[in-house]
Amino acid sequence: MSNKKLYNRLLALEKENLRLKEENAYLKFQLEEFNAKRYKPNKKKPPKDTEPPVICPKKKGGLFGHTGWFRQRPGKINKLIEVKLDKCPACGSKDLSECSATLEHIQQDIILPEIETTLFKKHSYYCKNCKRTVTAKAEDELPNSYIGPIAKAFAVFLKYRIKVSDRDISNIFDKGFNLKVRPSSIAGFRDQLKTRAQDIYRKLQETLKESSFIHADETGWNIDGINHWLWKFSNKKVSITHIDKSRGQKVVEDILGENYDGVLISDFLSAYNKIKTPAKQRCLVHLLRDLKKVIEYFCDDKEVLRYCKRLKKLLEEAIQLYNEYQNKEWDKEYFKRRKFITQSLLDFRFPNPSKRILQRFVKRLNRHKDELFTFLYHKNIDYHNNHAEQQIRPDVIFRKITFQNRSYKGAQAHQILMSILQTAKLNNLDPIKTLTQILNNKNPLSEVIASCKRSPPQIKYAG
Repeated sequence: MSNKKLYNRLLALEKENLRLKEENAYLKFQLEEFNAKRYKPNKKKPPKDTEPPVICPKKKGGLFGHTGWFRQRPGKINKLIEVKLDKCPACGSKDLSECSATLEHIQQDIILPEIETTLFKKHSYYCKNCKRTVTAKAEDELPNSYIGPIAKAFAVFLKYRIKVSDRDISNIFDKGFNLKVRPSSIAGFRDQLKTRAQDIYRKLQETLKESSFIHADETGWNIDGINHWLWKFSNKKVSITHIDKSRGQKVVEDILGENYDGVLISDFLSAYNKIKTPAKQRCLVHLLRDLKKVIEYFCDDKEVLRYCKRLKKLLEEAIQLYNEYQNKEWDKEYFKRRKFITQSLLDFRFPNPSKRILQRFVKRLNRHKDELFTFLYHKNIDYHNNHAEQQIRPDVIFRKITFQNRSYKGAQAHQILMSILQTAKLNNLDPIKTLTQILNNKNPLSEVIASCKRSPPQIKYAG
């Protein structure tokens, strides 16, 4: 074989080797992405032959800027106990003389209460107009119920906020309060609360549609072993949980309507693509996370690294501008820097790179080019979807320690009661008191609903 043929053969093999390297890196990237969704991240253990870690002699303190917490002296002392000695605890001598100085030790504890049993003696009256006998309902009375509203509200609180099983709730009531309640009755408490909270749940949904922005996210959920999806739609005051068999666009339209007159903040799920809104904001943290993985796997590919690092730098500059002017009025300097960042994004739209991994980013940038820097044009809009992920976190923890829901009836109770509890938490309301008022046919979230009426439309600032 001639030298020319050998040279051509060598070039072909080198080209094939580069192609296989790129394909291998791309497959590794996809495999990690799949495993991150399917399995828990593995915690790597150090090899046995390595040296033991150096033990820090000083205990680590709180994070920088963390505000410390100190227990305040109680304003009320319920019990005073004089602690005196008749002999020395060290040697047993009774030759003691009392000093003028005293030491004080304050201790707080819980007193396991007895249950409070109330007899409602209801007087009957004959109404000549209705032609029947009538009776009144007391303030905290639940007709035809042997268990009061506070106990039922506390049971639901333990289930959804503390994430305790029905059997353990029954044990807490028995050992802590001397109240006998069967686990099957606790499911009835939730059903009763769900029925009385349905109207409030619908009002919260309508209120959410009127807000100027909404965070949205979703996660997997099971109902009797069948795959479903748990959706979370929220702003800073209202949180709505919705469980559905679909992960598609129709679910978003059912909750927000076909035309939502605000800013929708979400990840890059295609279900949000065709929802009609004045503006959308896609989560930049998701994009930066993908860029970090690509830079790690394609560390030997200069073209991929150059592209990814330029895009990462552009996104970080936008976030830096947002942070600098978060508590400041926008000025000419802001408009100038914003225009430069927006124009720079055009460099990432037109190229059609041959690299397979870069095609993924080019496709995403072309599709969502007007949805990446919305937070630079609208006040009080986040560049990330962290709020929705924080709202969905209690459901994810609930999913890990339970079988989720065994029936559609239980799923409906979960979505309604979790929405009530998380909305109460966002507004610093007592959860047990909130649930108790609902059982007494009151709406404890009426002020929240009234305060969340449509705010002035978001202004797109010129510059």
